[in-house]
Amino acid sequence: MPRSPGMFSRILCLLLPFSLLACTSCRTRITEQGKRQLRSAADLVKQASYDAAADELGKFLEAYPRSDEVGEAHYMIGLCRVHSSQTHQAERAFNSALAVVDVPILKHYVRLSLANLAFERQDYPTAGEFYGSYFDDLPRREPFHLAYYRYGLVLQAIGQWKQADVQFARILRLFPEADILPSVRKHFGSSHYTIELGRFASSELANRQRREFADLSPQLHAQAQRGPEGWQYVNLYGEFPDLERAKEALAGIKPRLAQARIVP
Repeated sequence: MPRSPGMFSRILCLLLPFSLLACTSCRTRITEQGKRQLRSAADLVKQASYDAAADELGKFLEAYPRSDEVGEAHYMIGLCRVHSSQTHQAERAFNSALAVVDVPILKHYVRLSLANLAFERQDYPTAGEFYGSYFDDLPRREPFHLAYYRYGLVLQAIGQWKQADVQFARILRLFPEADILPSVRKHFGSSHYTIELGRFASSELANRQRREFADLSPQLHAQAQRGPEGWQYVNLYGEFPDLERAKEALAGIKPRLAQARIVP
């Protein structure tokens, strides 16, 4: 099952709003009080006072419902809701922002935030649509390598293995010092999911488990892998083209073997 570095959506979400305030306020028609409200909300987000920031932004939207900054205000409310683990409210706020925002870079960030929310709830087709809608314009610097990584995981989940390798190759080429490279290399070049039944220090123990699960033949096979702790003997089952079919197979195995898991 796909995994990615924790707190990813929250890291990316904090990159933009404060710089946007400077460029939008110079073209807006809101009053000085409105500008102060936006700056105050941004400061509250920096201070991790997310509920207070959302309240301030709500007051701004009531006072200036048709201003140029409405999209940004909705976006910042979405950030606050993400940090408060209110994901449904966050998604509503981001969708409200997407409907009105006309600043291209902000639109990319809104889509990125919606992609991350979809990824977290394991809605991989939706996540893929949002991730794919802005990648040509994504900055090629950290922490955006994490976005390429998640997009690769999403593409694998929906069975687009070759397209996933394109994203992983981007990371290997553009971010040669990234701390996620071991995980990228693990996923790169994969063509299917399989279910790992167990890892053993000896072939005898691995053979014992294979006899116990002989009814899974002919899709049950063994693999010897060399790791930091020496050789391990791994029992694997099946070749599934996408994550959903792997999950279905895993559900049938879990009652017999709780530690079974989907790989890569």
